[in-house]
Amino acid sequence: MEQDFPPPPLSLYIHIPFCLSRCGYCSFFSLPFSKSAIAEYLVFLHKEKALYSDLLCTPLTSVYFGGGSPSLLSAEQINKLCQGLQLSSDTEITLEINPIQINPAFLAALKTTPVNRLSIGLQSMQDADLVWMDRRHHAEQMADKMKLCRDYGYDNISLDLIYGLPGSSIAALQLNLDAYLALNPEHISCYLLSLDEDCAKHEDAANLPDEDLQFAQYELIRHTLVDSGWQHYEISNFAKAGKASKHNLCYWQSNNYLALGASAAGWITPIRYENDANLTEYYRKIDAKVLYPNKQICTAQRMMEDFLMMGMRLIEGIDINEFKHRFGKDIDSIYGERIQRLTKLAMLNIRDNRLSLTKAALFVSNSVIGELIL
Repeated sequence: MEQDFPPPPLSLYIHIPFCLSRCGYCSFFSLPFSKSAIAEYLVFLHKEKALYSDLLCTPLTSVYFGGGSPSLLSAEQINKLCQGLQLSSDTEITLEINPIQINPAFLAALKTTPVNRLSIGLQSMQDADLVWMDRRHHAEQMADKMKLCRDYGYDNISLDLIYGLPGSSIAALQLNLDAYLALNPEHISCYLLSLDEDCAKHEDAANLPDEDLQFAQYELIRHTLVDSGWQHYEISNFAKAGKASKHNLCYWQSNNYLALGASAAGWITPIRYENDANLTEYYRKIDAKVLYPNKQICTAQRMMEDFLMMGMRLIEGIDINEFKHRFGKDIDSIYGERIQRLTKLAMLNIRDNRLSLTKAALFVSNSVIGELIL
């Protein structure tokens, strides 16, 4: 008799692409906000959700409202999107929030929804940085805004930090980090600025710090937060004990996630798919009841590569036994020679049956992981 295995964990990502204004460094798909535009969008988002009703009978590990600015949704709109979802007291439900929207009326309404985790797009605690990034909040406001979130019962708050800005220095970054720690969040996500060709501030790309300074800034972030008792659990992410993002872990552990909304990308084994970053085409495919648009059926080789590419971003790396359980092969039989070479170069560790990056490899992780799987 075959052994029954539990279904793989499932998470849900919901993309809201509308913004009050577009930040100059942003190259993501986003649209100007209007009540009529978001109302039309939500009609199709609900239709899309209904297309996956069979899958959404599965209990959800996490739900993530991302964007864009999903905090432009009303509490009623959030509640309607959550209706029918298999949520429990353990389901992590995150809403990305623009700091300018944090006020008593907003938080009082939000408390009527299942949202239990806030991801605040702070980006910096230096006003000069915020002006350059076209952010509309001010650093001096954030202590009061954080207190307000606490007063309304939110005990799981993540703050975004962007480093590597033009003209940035080690000293300024240290002040920034000290200000973040003073806000006492549960989670900090740190992102190295890149200025793609299709963002408004691409012309400033030539003024970004050189690679040596970028590395020094990353090391300062890592040492400052770890020395302050934070767990460095993924290349760019730090958390207090027990507060690692369940939703992000879903990505890095290669668990299934359904993605709804224009430009959103999902993974339902063995299918990778991506909704169109175009409302007309997104709406057309929903009306045509297209499931998993622009899908790719991944080969076993592609799934192994993706598992390594994502899992090696975790500081603890991947479980070698789990690799064999998933793919029916010993990792050494496929990647053994490359693992040995990168281990000799002090880029990889093998310890306690786990394969992970060394500390020296974290900042150049893309190159190291590329060497491993390509």
